[in-house]
Amino acid sequence: METVFDGSKLGIEPYDVEVTQGGELLVMDSTNSNIYQIALPLS
Repeated sequence: METVFDGSKLGIEPYDVEVTQGGELLVMDSTNSNIYQIALPLS
């Protein structure tokens, strides 16, 4: 297994992560109930 996303670096505590058909990550934040769309690759 490889870590591709560390939410703590962005101030996000991931509750759920989905991959879109376009290859982006949809991340639901457990702390604030926000949804983030994150493009890959992360730099």
